[in-house]
Amino acid sequence: MSQLVQSLCPGCKNRLRIPSDWLHQAIRCKHCGTVLQAKGRIAPAVRENAIASPPQKAAIASIAPPVAPLAVPVAQSVGGATFTDFDHPQPETSKRKKQRPSKGGSGGWMGAFLALLFLVLTAGGAFVFWDNLAALFPPDDDPVAQNARDKSPNSSTTKTSDNESRSVPSQTKDKTPSTKTPSNKQPTDSPTRPNPNRNDSPKPPRPGSNLFPRRALVISIHDYLYANPILNGSSKSDNFHAFLDNLSRAVQIPRNQIAHLSDDSFHTDGDPRAPTKSVIEKSLTAFLETSRAQDRVVVFFVGHSVELGDDVYLAPIEGELDRADTMIPLKWFYDQLAKCKARQKVLVLDVNRFNPTIGQERPGGDEMGEKLDALLKAPPAGVQVWSSCIAKQRSYASDDYPMGIFLDSMRETASGLGNGKIQNDPKKPLPLERWVEVVNEHMKKELGKRKLEQVSRLTGKEAEGNDAYDPKEASPPSPIAALAAPPASVSINKMLIESVLSQAGAPPIKVTHELAIRYDALPPFSVEALKKYQGDVPNPESPLRKAIKNARAVLWAIYPSQGPKELSGDISVMRSKIGVQLNVLRDGYRAPVGGGNVENQFKTRVENDERRVALLMRAIDDALNDLRDPKVVEAREAENKRWQANYDYIHARMQLEYAYLFEYQSMLGSMRKELPPRDPELQSGWKLASQAKLQGDSAGKKFAKEGHKLLDKIIKDHAGSPWEVLAKREKLTNLGLEWQATR
Repeated sequence: MSQLVQSLCPGCKNRLRIPSDWLHQAIRCKHCGTVLQAKGRIAPAVRENAIASPPQKAAIASIAPPVAPLAVPVAQSVGGATFTDFDHPQPETSKRKKQRPSKGGSGGWMGAFLALLFLVLTAGGAFVFWDNLAALFPPDDDPVAQNARDKSPNSSTTKTSDNESRSVPSQTKDKTPSTKTPSNKQPTDSPTRPNPNRNDSPKPPRPGSNLFPRRALVISIHDYLYANPILNGSSKSDNFHAFLDNLSRAVQIPRNQIAHLSDDSFHTDGDPRAPTKSVIEKSLTAFLETSRAQDRVVVFFVGHSVELGDDVYLAPIEGELDRADTMIPLKWFYDQLAKCKARQKVLVLDVNRFNPTIGQERPGGDEMGEKLDALLKAPPAGVQVWSSCIAKQRSYASDDYPMGIFLDSMRETASGLGNGKIQNDPKKPLPLERWVEVVNEHMKKELGKRKLEQVSRLTGKEAEGNDAYDPKEASPPSPIAALAAPPASVSINKMLIESVLSQAGAPPIKVTHELAIRYDALPPFSVEALKKYQGDVPNPESPLRKAIKNARAVLWAIYPSQGPKELSGDISVMRSKIGVQLNVLRDGYRAPVGGGNVENQFKTRVENDERRVALLMRAIDDALNDLRDPKVVEAREAENKRWQANYDYIHARMQLEYAYLFEYQSMLGSMRKELPPRDPELQSGWKLASQAKLQGDSAGKKFAKEGHKLLDKIIKDHAGSPWEVLAKREKLTNLGLEWQATR
């Protein structure tokens, strides 16, 4: 597959990703339809910059299994189209018929006359309306435009399939080729020639360009390590990329002054990175420190919040909601904003996120508490806070609003703030009061249909007495430059986790929309703690290792995705034997409509589903019995610490799978006994939503209790190791289910 180069569409200014073998052809932008022809050179791949220190390398070598470790995904990834920016170019063909000239020969003169007339009118219009047109284009020091013109060193990630992502390299400023090339690409031996006319020094904004002194940093966290995931929108228009574009157009925040810090690899400008505690803190500090006195800045935080003791915290991606030391105090955000010299400072908080039809797969998404509500009412002087909800409310998401009703309402109402007119005075404040009003009207209309309530609120006032506006002042640096780099331990974490997963890796308990664990979201593992797992010797005849391998083969056989290669033969045998997979577990049902025997037929279909679930339960029960065989239990005591951890983890994992299947089977039984309540005018069926409490068969509750007890033991006995992370993540996965009426 060819490499990609990046450019900007001259029509709509959207970032385009162009296959290198298309550069000689005319292409059409899929966003606005502009026909263009891109020019550029393909850069070598960017070198990885994470290097392990010598003592850490030694620990990795000692913990690695005898066979090269295979990366086993913890969950299925979500894919997208390879080249979504373009319509496919029309190939040139020699078979095209030769066009006949017109008889009188006047067609050519008429075409030339019309072309000349068009150029004259265009030039005249550009001269008259230049001030307005210039504001639509990036300034000369725009890093986004420089990425296309001067080849920024950043590389972006594009989703190419359901199970892989693709890195799009771009040229570095010093024009030196990387020593590392992709395995399927030819290396680039000669550097590109420097541009003698290029001036790398920052340039002031173009006089009269009227670029608004506004900036935004958006922090959105989605696939939490230990908390409930937050959906990041769809691949259509209701996603963060579309939200940022709309934010730029509607409220005049220059697109090159908006940065998105997120683990979302599909809708993020530039490289996605895990918003860990240190990355968030460094990025926010750098963004605010580089803001000018005349700027109006907006900081978004989309994620979880929690009240612990007397304080309120915002959760980074690796945050444990019951540990304050892993969180970021909201007061710290307040302090950073208060110190910033910007003219207007706004914090937009979209917290207490909850999707009723998905439920709580892990902790997070509770109603807003009184302490958080009180703190939001009293921001520091000169700071404004726009919260997505108020006390005793949640910020809702749904199938219709996957990005969240609050953000979707902001996006849908932004263009109407000026009654059809774009704000044209850069000295005026952001139109927040009007925006809050129309957002609340929109949310009330949409949520009222579902009998839900959510009201956003704006508190605080901007500082007075600072009306300085100087269009000649140099623009601030791109906020993207403020985004902190991932921690140096990323490559080490990756190797350690993959090493463990090669021996004890298992798929998710249930089919889920979550992505695989991000290695840059993991805390650094203790080198000292890893010494306990050194000295692993292959022992293929061990009854314990055979039982673990068999249990893993069963778990992968019932999960509807490809398993690890080293288990492929065993998985195939198990799939043929079991005959069904977890995708037979429906996430919901349409309600039976009509009289007569329709409801009985519906319940018969549910009963047939129960029979298929029983096949899954039988397979889990057989594998669990093998793990509990006295010979296997006895062999555990003779094994090293690494394989004891592997056994305990897989044993717990099998029990939790069994508990979940019991719970699901109980939900089907309750459906056959009596249909759950719904409003026929608003709701057409039901979905199974996750919750913490199991309410089904007592046997399922027993297995869940035993599994959690084993996970607690792993967390205690293997602290500071990859097994601790895996055990915490499994323990926080809610196994309870409940029927939720849905549209």
